[in-house]
Amino acid sequence: MYKKITLLFFPTIICSLAFSQITYGIKAGVTESFLQDKIGSSGQNYNFRTGYQVGVFTEVPLDRYISLRPSLQLTQKGFKKIEGAPGTAFYWNRNFSSDYLELPLDVVYNFHLNKNAKIQIGTGPVFGIGLFGKNKTIITGTDSAGQSHTEYWEWNDVFEKRFDFGLDFLISFKCNRASISANYNHGLFNLLTDGDHTAKNRSLALTLGYLLKGK
Repeated sequence: MYKKITLLFFPTIICSLAFSQITYGIKAGVTESFLQDKIGSSGQNYNFRTGYQVGVFTEVPLDRYISLRPSLQLTQKGFKKIEGAPGTAFYWNRNFSSDYLELPLDVVYNFHLNKNAKIQIGTGPVFGIGLFGKNKTIITGTDSAGQSHTEYWEWNDVFEKRFDFGLDFLISFKCNRASISANYNHGLFNLLTDGDHTAKNRSLALTLGYLLKGK
């Protein structure tokens, strides 16, 4: 399915590049992300983790109202999981981060407010490849003698599957060369190898953009 979607989008982009005036820019901002984690029919609750997103984007007008808006971006995702409290009989603090190189291929509709300002709303597939990450865990427990023990774990091999695929949803306000955008990335690909255990990325991003070419 993923290959078919890719084959549908890339010819459209190539044709657009040949006949359209392309603008391009840079963007940077923050992310809030977590995992949708399920074992069978039961799920686990995670806290949002704050990360970053930096990248470049292009705008390819197909007509006055429809544009292609592909991006190439580095996005930090992950989650936090905290149970108990420091200084109590049980405390578990897990901080998981994963950095992806992503390629969203959004198709957007332009609502023109005036000559210099517009609102863009769009969606499209997003492909990702995991580059690096980190998993930090602190566990404090009490044994039968009432003694408290704390363990610290940290490792960098966080990917069972590096490839990720999902849907991107975009809303953006653009005025002259500057823009502010909000994205929601809904992962569809199971990141784990255990068939009964599924984990899928969910992330929100708020970014500021600036066009280096165009209006």
